[in-house]
Amino acid sequence: MNDYGFELLSDQPILVNEDNIREIFSPENWYADLQRSVNAAEMSRRKFRDIAVIAGLIFQGFPGEHKKQKHLQNSTGLLYDVLVDAEPAHLLLQQAHREVLTYEVEANRLHHSLERIGRSKFLITRPKDLTPFCFPIKVDSLRDELTSEKLQDRIKRMQLQAER
Repeated sequence: MNDYGFELLSDQPILVNEDNIREIFSPENWYADLQRSVNAAEMSRRKFRDIAVIAGLIFQGFPGEHKKQKHLQNSTGLLYDVLVDAEPAHLLLQQAHREVLTYEVEANRLHHSLERIGRSKFLITRPKDLTPFCFPIKVDSLRDELTSEKLQDRIKRMQLQAER
């Protein structure tokens, strides 16, 4: 994704037409959909590390002799797993989840965007070639593909195809 659009990947075809586009972008049940769509557990685990250090639950080492980052990750991961199993409603777990949705995912901004999209007029087009807005998104998705061709060469080839 970038400032102009996003690429949606799915293991099944997604039918996009005038009839179902409003349902796809509906803000109804947005929060439940958000929780199902992002890996909130893993993101909360990472955020929990910072919260556990601030709360004093994790010893970072003596001044000048800090623990290695891997040890901190293991300690906070173990503590996170214990709290999830023993006390899933723990305040620090709730704080980690809340911070993920607020700062990482920007849930409120997403909800406002869905409301704005719902009030907008939809124009569905199916261009034959890559458009200027989708080109950077496509390049980013190519970075993850396994190939022996250099990324720069692939971008040049795509630009030549687009110019034709």
